[in-house]
Amino acid sequence: MFDIGFSELTLIFVIGLVVLGPERLPKAARTVGYWMGRARSTFNHLRGELEREALNQDMRERMEKQMREMGLDEDSIREARDNLLSEQDIARARRRPQTLEHDTDAPGDAADTPPRHDAPESEKKADE
Repeated sequence: MFDIGFSELTLIFVIGLVVLGPERLPKAARTVGYWMGRARSTFNHLRGELEREALNQDMRERMEKQMREMGLDEDSIREARDNLLSEQDIARARRRPQTLEHDTDAPGDAADTPPRHDAPESEKKADE
């Protein structure tokens, strides 16, 4: 972040030692270190947020471009959503074939029903 070499750090330490004195310098160094860490953390957090926002914006633009290429826009999607069946209509449509099977007793329906599997006569007599 900062391009500070050993000689600059030594000079800053000596000036701090002269200005603050040996008893207050360690506390001042801890405080400066703490605030530098907080500043670095805040900067990294802000950079991450900006990168995520840029990625989200890029993905949003790509999605909108693909939707335009497919011929979809907000109005057509809204219209399609409005034309969808409600949950009650779907449930009613699912129930309808079941009620039709039980309601119709046409002559051809007997062939559609599975055969009954009764026990043979010899097993019935053995059970008695």
